[in-house]
Amino acid sequence: MRHLPFRVLTVGLFAALPLLSACSNEGGETSSPAVASQTTASVADAAAVPAGLARAEFDVQGMDCGGCVIGTRVALKKLEGVQQADAGYDSATGKGTAWALYNPGKVTPERLMAAIRELGYTPTQVPTQS
Repeated sequence: MRHLPFRVLTVGLFAALPLLSACSNEGGETSSPAVASQTTASVADAAAVPAGLARAEFDVQGMDCGGCVIGTRVALKKLEGVQQADAGYDSATGKGTAWALYNPGKVTPERLMAAIRELGYTPTQVPTQS
């Protein structure tokens, strides 16, 4: 029982290693081309929004690797009321993006942006086209 905190810390550290290593490359290059290849085009895919849900899209400053994409995606998907979410980073342009399909009765775009800000990035909501 005395070593439980160390074990918990060790397990948590190993679970976070993929995210940490993805962000640790020099020169802003991503270690995960598959994640980084999800560009603005995939994030901006605005298929029909199911009834009862809303869609919010964000430009995200401060993302620079695949680990940033994964962290943003996970943070959005954890929020109650979010049905789908994704993020992308285009290394050619240096632009990060994110989107979420959500239940507006349970979560707001402001809360989605707060989750992104908690990761250290600066989101700006993209106006939706009617």
